[in-house]
Amino acid sequence: MIRTIFRLTFWSVFLAGWGLAALSLHVVRTPSKIGLIPKEHLGFTDTFVDARTWKLSDLSAHPDLVQRVLEADRAELFAYLTDPNRGDAASQIAQAVGQNAPRQSTSMIGKARGLFSSPAVETAVSHTIAGFDTNSLPVVF
Repeated sequence: MIRTIFRLTFWSVFLAGWGLAALSLHVVRTPSKIGLIPKEHLGFTDTFVDARTWKLSDLSAHPDLVQRVLEADRAELFAYLTDPNRGDAASQIAQAVGQNAPRQSTSMIGKARGLFSSPAVETAVSHTIAGFDTNSLPVVF
């Protein structure tokens, strides 16, 4: 009985750990290599990406992944998509995705931040709640 409980606990913790590890990484498969990029937040979006058949235009469908690749200085993962005569791979990738445009967040926290950043909500919330000035609360989404 104790042995069964120990085994169940061990395998539960083991599988939960691997699950969290999978949620915290982008695994990117390219024609020549496999890259592991840490995610900005835990989630299922782009956990495993098979980019072997991608074109440069396909990068715009995965802005969070491309942003993390560029932030981690791993642009060589997508270097096969770029033209070596047009400059470095990182600038071509950023240009293809349009990094100058504001990013749309796919995380729950990012979506909540977007909900509360409209001017009407900011005006309604700018009053005091329970004696605290809501503009100076230390809580940030």
